[in-house]
Amino acid sequence: MPEHRWTMGRRTLLEAAGAFGFAGLGAGLFWYATRQDERDWEDVGDRPLRILSGRDDTANGQRRLLVEQWNTWHPAHPAEMVELPGVTDLQYSAIHAALQAEDPAVDVVNLDVPWVAGFASAGHLEALDGVDTGGIMRRPLDAGVFDGRLYALPFNTDVGMLYYRAGGESDYARGILDRREAESITDWNALREFARWILDANADFDGGVAMQLANYEGFTVSVWEYLLANGVEPSGEDRTIDFAEGSDAVGVLRELASDLREEVREGARVVLPDSLQFTEDDSLLAFQEGRTPFLRHWPRAYALLQACDLGFEVGVVPMPGGVLGGQSLAVSAHSTRRHVSRALVEFLTGPVSQQLLFERGGFAAARPEPYFDAIGRAQELGVADPCEAAGGPRREARQLYEALDGGDGPALRPALERYTQFSRAFCDALHPELAGSATPDLDGLTERLEEAAEGR
Repeated sequence: MPEHRWTMGRRTLLEAAGAFGFAGLGAGLFWYATRQDERDWEDVGDRPLRILSGRDDTANGQRRLLVEQWNTWHPAHPAEMVELPGVTDLQYSAIHAALQAEDPAVDVVNLDVPWVAGFASAGHLEALDGVDTGGIMRRPLDAGVFDGRLYALPFNTDVGMLYYRAGGESDYARGILDRREAESITDWNALREFARWILDANADFDGGVAMQLANYEGFTVSVWEYLLANGVEPSGEDRTIDFAEGSDAVGVLRELASDLREEVREGARVVLPDSLQFTEDDSLLAFQEGRTPFLRHWPRAYALLQACDLGFEVGVVPMPGGVLGGQSLAVSAHSTRRHVSRALVEFLTGPVSQQLLFERGGFAAARPEPYFDAIGRAQELGVADPCEAAGGPRREARQLYEALDGGDGPALRPALERYTQFSRAFCDALHPELAGSATPDLDGLTERLEEAAEGR
């Protein structure tokens, strides 16, 4: 990518916001917010606009601060964010119940990206026809499209990343890769090879890669990435995979079983078997404790891995087969304040909001300027000791931007009206087989997934 592109963000976004001090930020947000045409905004009376969202895990509640900033500039149209339980399945249930009941008190919903198709197809979301989507990265924007129409705008995005022990020179006995070797990991064959070399050279590791393979949505994402990184191609507009006996996908799933069970040396396998009980927090802890030289995780893990007492330096590259994550904001079709709700969604997903969530909230942005800004600033500052880099530019910005916008971009999960049922069937059918057998029985997997997708 041309070097001059990395300096765009701060000039265009943050200088106008007073070097990103919050008062200065307010001025920038005021400039943006007052561009909105308020003539069609409904009177909200004494009932604030209501946003249903998962727990705000941003540093210092940056999402809530954005809502408060909206309220500052639009006191006649205040909004409130109602936080749902931290468990994704419970969030889905609460949002589904509110939309199914056609609750007019819910105006905006914050959706995990694979939920958009199901709620849009059921008529629960208002199409965002005519919204200015200029500057939004292609893949996060695509995640809000169903049947050719846009229903949701990306609030924050996410993508699978591969964390490793970094150093100036590779040293397999210490589990360390240099940047060149790490960046050569573009498929699972390469990752498997490096994991084997390190496990052969170091008897202290329990496994090669820590992943999220407990029986929840993280299992679906991690296995989908494994399939894609081993050459399996989704097909059709719904982006599904053929799991019929004899298919490439079934062969690759058996390779995953081998990576979980076949010893590279005594007691160590390519994929840490405990991953079958791991969620994000568990896998992160295993990597921090030195049980594996590699970790599959989301972008937010980078900041958590910069601790001075970790004992090793951490690098990051795009995860082979990386799948898109994140949340997108949509307007409820049952809201009686749809025009002002749409303006609120545009405000919360706009350029300055994205910069704030990226720099202060730790999220991955759905617009390129925050990455350009961080990369340009990191180049100006030069190489820094991770222990001294807190509060500085995000030094993983280049790798994260490449994961989101390089090549074809990250993969999208299946575009199914009943995606949550599909994912649950995928987990329930496959997880016990991988956990309980070196040679998983995959007969009937296709039928179970078809039944779930069709609601049978």
